[in-house]
Amino acid sequence: MTLLDEQVDANAALAWRNFKAGTADNVLLDYSYAGYKHGEEAPADVWGLGYKVYNVVDYGADPTGVRSSRGALTALLKELKLSGRSDAGANLANANARAVIYFPEGRFVLHNDDDNVVDPTSANQKYTDSKGNNRSEEIFIRGGYFVLKGAGRGKTTLVMDTPNLPNNSEQMWSSPMMINIKHNSGLSDLTTVTGDAARGTFSVEVASAAGIGKGDWVCLSLSNNDPTLVAQELAPHRVEGNMTDIQTITVEDYHQVASVSGNRVTFAEPIMYAVEAKWGWKIRKYPHYEHVGVEDLTFEGRSKENFGHHASWEDDGAYKPLNMMRLTDSWIRRVDFRGVSEALSIVSSANCSAYDIEISGNRGHSGVRSQSSSRIFIGKVCDRSRGQAVSPPYTSTGYFENAGQYHASGVSNTSLGAVLWNNTWGDDAFFESHSRQPRATLVDRCTGGFVQWRFGGDETNVPNHLGDLTIWNLNATRAAHDFGAEPFKWWLSSDKWWKTMPPIIVGFHGAAVTFDESAEQVKYLESNGAAVEPLSLYEAQLRQRLGYVPAWLNSLK
Repeated sequence: MTLLDEQVDANAALAWRNFKAGTADNVLLDYSYAGYKHGEEAPADVWGLGYKVYNVVDYGADPTGVRSSRGALTALLKELKLSGRSDAGANLANANARAVIYFPEGRFVLHNDDDNVVDPTSANQKYTDSKGNNRSEEIFIRGGYFVLKGAGRGKTTLVMDTPNLPNNSEQMWSSPMMINIKHNSGLSDLTTVTGDAARGTFSVEVASAAGIGKGDWVCLSLSNNDPTLVAQELAPHRVEGNMTDIQTITVEDYHQVASVSGNRVTFAEPIMYAVEAKWGWKIRKYPHYEHVGVEDLTFEGRSKENFGHHASWEDDGAYKPLNMMRLTDSWIRRVDFRGVSEALSIVSSANCSAYDIEISGNRGHSGVRSQSSSRIFIGKVCDRSRGQAVSPPYTSTGYFENAGQYHASGVSNTSLGAVLWNNTWGDDAFFESHSRQPRATLVDRCTGGFVQWRFGGDETNVPNHLGDLTIWNLNATRAAHDFGAEPFKWWLSSDKWWKTMPPIIVGFHGAAVTFDESAEQVKYLESNGAAVEPLSLYEAQLRQRLGYVPAWLNSLK
């Protein structure tokens, strides 16, 4: 192993050698803590956990798909106190369910028009389904230590037979999720930060550590609209046009407490954004659930044949099967999504993993995203959805068998420390970076289209991505940018939707792209046109920290 490491490092990229040596020229953050249990191990095999197994068929679910199984699932969730609300309106939650909710082989319809309701107070009065209903409801699950498990993808399918109706037909994003696993409480203040902490360090000094203990999860938080801080965040750029969101700098970084000594709180993970106490940093209480899994099944929707970006609510959000919110050390693996608008959002969560996932069927809006979360690992996501190119068409027919979701898997909002590893997306796509202050994203040994304009966000919410976007060994299958103009620019003052802070780019290869190398456009560029060693930055950083590559990651290569 020592000889192998020396041989790799002898031919390694300068960026890697500077990181490993800790030189003053290092530009890389340590992404090795991303994922379930900090990337050190995989979730255990479910059958060895000792959880009680509940078969949904025993509660009346129909594996033939002829009738809806929603009532059977909600009855089971209510028995397990995971159903969100009881019939009497009281909140139901079970943080320690110790349950496997098992879907055997079959097709289980969890949403059709029979599951919608009539709501005369709804803002959606312009659209009704075949039954005259105008509102859809999500399956709301509150709890931890449980697993939604199938008999295998391709064997167990959870079906959205009809679209989830929008809460407001004028708001294209307002359809609810089919299944929403969610802690329903938000952040609250615990204490203020009194001392500075550099990036890469692990601890902060606070006014009082009372109420904070080893093993707790907390949020290291900043919200400040001081113009000096805004200017510091955007340098070498500045606020332009209608950029209003960035005028309040917001950081929400979730951490597990490793130890407390006096008023010093030490985290299990490195701090990825420099803490300057003068800006008003806080430690906040972070309500959440732990150890939630979804595995070995397929989610199926009926997304439109000809997707149009923001064309209607049916394009953007009618088929959203799954949302996971305020969770830690949770996972989704060996899962397929077919014909969906949005596959999965992992929201306000920390150290969750989503891997070994396939997306197919008619293309939709987005893939798997880390939204306002910390250190989410999104790996080996293969996006093969098909559909029309979105204007302008870059092929003679305007159709791609391998188009990919409009936004491939990626990040949005205050995501921090996410890793996109070994993902493959379509030729008419690009990884997602959806504005509202994502930072420090590693796009690592991924393959797919390099199609400009596939980041996202309203003009009020840009930049699309802030500092430390790191693109490592990206293999571009097709380049389509600025209608063919060179060199490629990450920040266009002439365009109100395309503004990304200068990224770090190492080992970009495949379709040729010439990058504007000015300091306003690129922070660091190495080996454009040829891949570098190590092939994966995440893997190399894990190996350096642990002394080995964990078996779960090796199994995904």
